[in-house]
Amino acid sequence: MMQPELLDQSSWPFYNVIDSTFDELATFDGYGFPSILTTTEDSSGLSSDPFSSTIFQGEFVQYPFCDDSQQVMLSMRSNLSTELGILENILNDDDIVRMDYITGESEGSFSLEQISTDGEYFLCPSASMISESSPDISSNQPHVTLPGEDMEINNLQSVDHLLKAYGEALEKDERELAQVILRRISEKVSPIGESLERVAFFLSQDIDQNQGDYLKLESSKNFEAAFQAFYQSFPEGKFAHYAANSAILEAMPDDAKTIHIVDFHMGEGVQWPPMMEAIARQRKTLRLTSIKWEENVPSPWSFEETKRRLHKHARVLGLNLKVEEMGIEDLVSETRKMQNMDGRREWWVFNCMFLLPHMGISRSRTLAMEFLNVAKELVSSSINCRTSNRGIITFGDGDPCEKLKHCLGFGSFFEGHVEHYQALLESLRMNFPPHLKEARIAIECLFVAPYISSVSWLQKWVKMREGYHLQAEELGLEGRRLSQETLAEAKEMVKEGEGSYGVRIVEETGNEMVLEWKGITMARVSIWTDKY
Repeated sequence: MMQPELLDQSSWPFYNVIDSTFDELATFDGYGFPSILTTTEDSSGLSSDPFSSTIFQGEFVQYPFCDDSQQVMLSMRSNLSTELGILENILNDDDIVRMDYITGESEGSFSLEQISTDGEYFLCPSASMISESSPDISSNQPHVTLPGEDMEINNLQSVDHLLKAYGEALEKDERELAQVILRRISEKVSPIGESLERVAFFLSQDIDQNQGDYLKLESSKNFEAAFQAFYQSFPEGKFAHYAANSAILEAMPDDAKTIHIVDFHMGEGVQWPPMMEAIARQRKTLRLTSIKWEENVPSPWSFEETKRRLHKHARVLGLNLKVEEMGIEDLVSETRKMQNMDGRREWWVFNCMFLLPHMGISRSRTLAMEFLNVAKELVSSSINCRTSNRGIITFGDGDPCEKLKHCLGFGSFFEGHVEHYQALLESLRMNFPPHLKEARIAIECLFVAPYISSVSWLQKWVKMREGYHLQAEELGLEGRRLSQETLAEAKEMVKEGEGSYGVRIVEETGNEMVLEWKGITMARVSIWTDKY
């Protein structure tokens, strides 16, 4: 069988602009924002157009996400600067805030512990939690001074202790205690501090969404520009898309006339233009099916707009493309009806990108499991027997759950999530120009904050205890080894050796590639086929 030609670096969206973003982000416009946040035609930084000719190295039609991103980003700088200035003034005020939330209603559920060396008190689970009465603190309540942006080490340590206490309280189902601890955390943190503080700030939105809602509202006005900056500047999404697409092209049989890609979450569709280019060169037909889920999770992306853009790009390539949206049940039903059709040579790709931060939407593990089950059924169905192999399943996972599945309790599960998102926020801070704090906060509010929720983490913990593991081998699938060529290209993409990112293939299976930040797994991609 003839091996399909793999795309080179210049063919992948945003691939040839990594140097400018990861090395220094050195090109700035006259307004103090880097060119990644503008649409200037002479920009030498990142392209605002992920499907433009500068990316595909050809005379391709412009495919913009945002036609007015420069004006939008200037507005974001003004609006967020004002709001963050207010927050900074409040947090740096010398006035003290008394712990008035400690009332008689909470008696017996918590205690005040002196842990920090400066004599500061804060709530911490202890044996005194279960005592029948609380100490009388009404006459001598401790005071706490809220920190500013330059947070002292002692305050960071107390936030760390409080987060651990919060996870332990949730594990023990001490809901009232957990709420008190979380409220205490909310008084010590802000969205402009260190990475741990920012994780805690987003967690505190579970009880007080006022500040978070305002920042999210202001950030959402710049959604398209923020998406471009995030996707182009940070590797989680590009890494997952590159690894999955490379595996698809390597496995694609020469005798397949139609490549049918079923996408768990098509979103903005940014994964597929390079695949369209490769398939157009092989003169095959491409069918893209986006699954429409009944789960009521609002998406920032319009399917019709994504469809229009993909069709426009296909016309430039001369590609025969069909883009559709249907429910998972409708897909199964339609496929079974076509099983007896003669002359059909359709090769299947089931692509599931799950909880990668650029997606801006959080689908449930239940739906992901349903998708993988249907993928197994259809990949192994008789309709595909006319090709030399039946199909492939690609699974990109940005959720820390699977690496935490052996945790003995929710407390350690909770701490693992805190570590994961702390690393993500730290990578954002270290790879973003310091004077663009407002833009970075907008990105964090839109693409990281939705995943930081103790309510959501607790639900995932329950699902995992019920057996909802996103492990394809448990479905009877067989891993397909990733090539060393793909590994080498991925290492080059993230500049391994020059920074804190690294890429490796899990040697035990050979079918899983992971992206790490300082040794912490940020995303993983696994490749599967049916056992035949």
